[in-house]
Amino acid sequence: MSSPAYKPLIFSNADKNKEWHDATLDEIQALRSNNTWSLVPFHHSMNVVSSWWVYMIKHRVDDSVEQYKAYLVARGFTQQEGIDYS
Repeated sequence: MSSPAYKPLIFSNADKNKEWHDATLDEIQALRSNNTWSLVPFHHSMNVVSSWWVYMIKHRVDDSVEQYKAYLVARGFTQQEGIDYS
């Protein structure tokens, strides 16, 4: 199941394939350039938001692969406004 035509379920499998690896890097770059995500040093008082990667294949009308997409999905509902963010 290392073919890029299969959607990986976990990051470690996706990272072994060039197409999925590149899609993951594209998503990280998009998050950074849109200022919607940044990596910060951990502090024990932080309520860390867990996240996971979702992988999708976009197809053309003829069912050929148009694009490999990776999305970082955060569980933001685990934080409270005014306590964890302003």
